[in-house]
Order: sequence, then C-alpha cells, then structure tokens
Amino acid sequence: MTPQTKSKERVRDLAEVYTSEREVHAMLDLTKNFSEKIETRYLEPACGNGNFLVEILKRKLHTVTSKYKKQQDFEFYTIKSLANIYGIDICQENINEAKARLHALVIEHYSFSQNTKKPYSGFYKSVDFVLNKNIQVGDTLNPQNNIIFTEFTSPKLYFFKRREFLFRDLSMQNSYLFKLRPIQEHMITKYLELDYVG
Repeated sequence: MTPQTKSKERVRDLAEVYTSEREVHAMLDLTKNFSEKIETRYLEPACGNGNFLVEILKRKLHTVTSKYKKQQDFEFYTIKSLANIYGIDICQENINEAKARLHALVIEHYSFSQNTKKPYSGFYKSVDFVLNKNIQVGDTLNPQNNIIFTEFTSPKLYFFKRREFLFRDLSMQNSYLFKLRPIQEHMITKYLELDYVG
C-alpha cells in the first residue's frame, strides 16, 4: 500500500487513489494564470479528501493577500475565492475531511494575513455555509444523481447572489446548457449573512 491510498479495501470499493502534492502542484502550474484568479471556477468531481481543492484555495488566497489589505475586502474576497471551488466525492469521510482542511486553511490564512484582527461576526459561519454548499457527497457518474450545484455571484461589492442547478443538467452533453434555468434563486445577501438565508 502506498502513501497515496488509505486502505486496500477502499481502493477496491471506491477505486480510491490520492494524487500526491508534487503532482497536484505540477498539474496546477499548467494552468497557473487561472488557478490564482479569485473568480476562476474549479470543480473536482472526485475530490477525495481535498488535495487539489486545498492547493487551489492556497493559490487564490495568495492573490487575496497580495491585493486586499482592508479587513472587509480581505474577508469578502476570501469567501469569493472559496465560493468558486467545488468538490464532489462518493465518500462522506472524504468530504468531511476536505471541508475541515479547507476551513483550517482559511483560519490559518486569516491569522497570518490579518495578524491580531478578529473576523467580523458571521465570517466563519459564511465560510462554513459555502463549504457545505460546494463540497458535497455525490456520484457524478450516475446520471440520476440529485447533486445540487450552487452558483455564487457577486453583483456588487460585499454581496452575493445564489442560484441552484441540478448538477446533471450542467453536463456538457446537455444541448440546453445555455438555456438552463435555476431550480432555485435567492435574494442578494451580504457576505456576512449567507448563513441566515438557509
């Protein structure tokens, strides 16, 4: 068993093999101009415990730190970075670990970049809200899956608008891709209040 696998049983049952950090860096370096942009969306349809997601978020947060010093800007763009990262996996344990790793990265990044400043009330609740929407259990190979894909946009500074789609409808094989209507649409909400809208 290599360090990139958790157990022989999980390899057998889930076809689970982890991508090493070196390989993750090499692959993301091929899209360096995109992986560092806050607004670039990434989907990892078999995200495991989040190796790619963590590195993508690190790169986006590096951009946030270099561009935004004001606390409110820093928090808003941190959440915006996170809101453009999606992960799906068939294993609940992996999803729990991926969300925990991403949350810990945000805390570490905040502490390092903002020093002694305390986050505004609601910031970490909004972080967890986005993680629960964007990192979820599901089988992307099953055409009958009911995975809900949440699109976060920011029509104005410090606010987000949320629309929800069925993941299966977003397939590139769907000829109606550009005519899709969301299954649900939510009112524009301040970044610190995302958790209040459910």
